[in-house]
Amino acid sequence: FFRNFMTIVLFGAVGTLISCTVISLGVIYFVKGFDVGPFEIGDFLAIGAIFAATDSVCTLQVLHQDETPLLYSLVFGEGVVNDATSVVLFNAIQSFDLSNINTQSALHLVGQFLYLFLTSTLLGVFTGLLSAYIIKKLYFGRHSTDREVALMMLMAYLSYMLAELSNLSSILTVFFCGIVMSHYT
Repeated sequence: FFRNFMTIVLFGAVGTLISCTVISLGVIYFVKGFDVGPFEIGDFLAIGAIFAATDSVCTLQVLHQDETPLLYSLVFGEGVVNDATSVVLFNAIQSFDLSNINTQSALHLVGQFLYLFLTSTLLGVFTGLLSAYIIKKLYFGRHSTDREVALMMLMAYLSYMLAELSNLSSILTVFFCGIVMSHYT
């Protein structure tokens, strides 16, 4: 998974942005062509963000991890990053005023997306590293696997709660917290 991390992020994040753009443009074209009703640009972008999320459960069911570990790792990682990117993109679109769109507001939307994506990722990494530090350095007394597992679950839940309280993507935060915890804790 870690050896293919940049490929997974490329497929998951950049691919989702491309899919959202193509789907949004397609929806604009078809809705305007059929004269369905009064939609705003935010509605089209929200539809694009929702439909850009792909579900890789069926693909993972067909693939076997033992037979094709590289492909399985790529599809699994892309699915998780894709879902998280779609949620972050949808939240960025919903929190943004798209009534008068221009170049500056489009760049502000991209900046809002990058802010949500990067801060959620950094919060997850920080919480995972904090968990590793607490378990390895500050854990005094007799080592108990039950306590360590409970502490790891509490730290993952802490990352979720911090993300929700900060209006960040909790899915992305818990995902990166889990990655760091599995590697270092």
